Amino acid sequence: MNFRESILSMAGYTPGEQPQDGRYIKLNTNENPYPASPNVFEAIRKALDRGLQKYPDALATPFRTAASKVLGVEPDWILAGNGSDDILTIITRAFVDPGDVVCYPRPSYVLYAVLAQLQGARSREIPFTADWRLDDSLLTDQERLRLVYLPNPNSPTGTVIPPNEIGGITVPVGLFGFGR
Repeated sequence: MNFRESILSMAGYTPGEQPQDGRYIKLNTNENPYPASPNVFEAIRKALDRGLQKYPDALATPFRTAASKVLGVEPDWILAGNGSDDILTIITRAFVDPGDVVCYPRPSYVLYAVLAQLQGARSREIPFTADWRLDDSLLTDQERLRLVYLPNPNSPTGTVIPPNEIGGITVPVGLFGFGR
């Protein structure tokens, strides 16, 4: 069996420390330090009563329909997945080819680099400025730039890009050859 070069060149994952003594709250793992609400337990009980032996609706139609009403968009504009890692993986696999450029701020979520490498793409990390802002260098090398990860708020810095500044970072959709 021959593995792709992009896979062979990757370093193995090294998990972070998992303190067990309860004195720390690990913000980077998105784990809630508090017990679940009684409403959560009730919802789980109801789901168990309905039976868990069958796969759920793969398109998450009830969720997408409800979310579309809240957001004021069509349900087809909403992509549901099993957490943010799944959504990021789907987007990267759908739009990024080998040799393309994937851009993201540094420091940021480590999965961005992993997903780019899995696709055989090049990563371009853009450091934050001294005042924790991003500049237009996110959009250089546009010929091969296919995806810009724009975490908002960013982890681990907590940097928030105000909505009025996001327009200055984004570019027209047609620039990247959607539908190519």
